[in-house]
Amino acid sequence: MSEIRVPGTPNDKIAQILKTIPQEVIDGTLTTGFPFPPAMDGIRVLVLGCGAGRDAYIASALVGQDGMVIGVDPDPEKIAVARKAAPANCQFLVQELDNLEALVDGEIDLVISNCGISAPINTQAVLDEIWRVSAYGAELFACDIFADRRMLPYIKACPTKRAEGTGSALYIEDFRRCMTKAGWEDFRHMRTVLATTDDPLFEGITFFARTVRAYKMPDKIEDLCEQYNQVATYKGGIEGCEDYYDLDDHHRFVKDEPLEVCGNSCAMVQDTRVGKFFEVTGNRNVHYGPYPGCGNIPYTADDGSVETSSCC
Repeated sequence: MSEIRVPGTPNDKIAQILKTIPQEVIDGTLTTGFPFPPAMDGIRVLVLGCGAGRDAYIASALVGQDGMVIGVDPDPEKIAVARKAAPANCQFLVQELDNLEALVDGEIDLVISNCGISAPINTQAVLDEIWRVSAYGAELFACDIFADRRMLPYIKACPTKRAEGTGSALYIEDFRRCMTKAGWEDFRHMRTVLATTDDPLFEGITFFARTVRAYKMPDKIEDLCEQYNQVATYKGGIEGCEDYYDLDDHHRFVKDEPLEVCGNSCAMVQDTRVGKFFEVTGNRNVHYGPYPGCGNIPYTADDGSVETSSCC
């Protein structure tokens, strides 16, 4: 075996929850990280590719008794393990990940995935289904294995290599194209770490584990950062985010410090479940073109230099 190896440890709260979960549930779950965003109280969560249920058990503790968790996986044996000690607010379904026929349109507030997107060969169908079952303002928060190139067909079709995480690794640009086609016009990177394998078959290929975040707001999220002169201020109040809130790997909202943002970033903190923790000034009544550094319109800084940075 030459499994993909990914560094990473859970935060203190999740580490405490893990101590309460049966070992067979933990052992029967393939993971590359801990895809749990903050502010999960009372929401409806789908755990895609839940395996024996580790992430679903964690999510059930994070959403509390007023929340609900649905774990789905195509392996009936793993689902049987997950069901043995399932929390009261958690149910498990045997489902193909690219055909969530048991779920109705728009019933989910948060989709968590730990390699569930890359597990089926048809990535596009998986993302299409996630979009379908997600409610307006719902979040996709996913950890997966990516590569800097496409896998050869015989590797991609090999069950052993897929189980190891190498054969199923998504070419990052193909993933971007699939996300856009499914409706996710703008998705953000939360964390990226190099993943390693000692298999000589993959010499020269760069693998990395990445956590991505996206929101379903088709009337608000655009395919480019647009300028509306909006400013968002994090007021605090989210557990675990006492001093700041990270929207992604380059948008940190420090408590009580106003931050100018593009229309997409503003929508992501104003029109989602974290909106009650933010104060926003400005609206979309007046459009000022692409956010500085974005789009095809040249942008020149005050000192005359060409500005190359962007919002997203």
